[in-house]
Amino acid sequence: MPGFPIAARGYHRHQVDAFIARIEGTLGRAQLFAPPVTAAEVGRVRFPITLRGYRGRAVDERLEEYLRELEAKENGGRRRLSAAETDRLIGLVRNVRFVTTRLSEGYAEREVDAFLDRMIVELRGRRARSADVRAARFATTRIRPGYAQPDVDGFLDHLAAEIDRLAQA
Repeated sequence: MPGFPIAARGYHRHQVDAFIARIEGTLGRAQLFAPPVTAAEVGRVRFPITLRGYRGRAVDERLEEYLRELEAKENGGRRRLSAAETDRLIGLVRNVRFVTTRLSEGYAEREVDAFLDRMIVELRGRRARSADVRAARFATTRIRPGYAQPDVDGFLDHLAAEIDRLAQA
């Protein structure tokens, strides 16, 4: 089990440890005492913030690695996207527009834009994976302009579903 650095405020340590133990069991590296974990579940997991918890960035990076491993295990024989499918998804990513917010919490525009730019590169190389889309995390803003969280989350869910659908077709 990985040892994560402790932060003044971080992810709840016991919940992270229990979840990672389930992942390790699912991957066959440890005994599994709970239901197996799916890649989708890893992509959706959120941990409460507590005092003296695990540093969030370190946990998130490790969860991304687990997400890739689980996706590879679950979807081992998937094909790559075709050129036409790739062009359509690139157009979808390139043309998306999100509602901006100032007073309510939103996602940092630069981080979302940088992620979408990386997705275009991945799509061009036909290496786009739904696990990467589901694992995307962004800093939140308040007072400063940011993208409305429901808009971004909805688009990313749609993009991940499209990548899955096309890879299975």
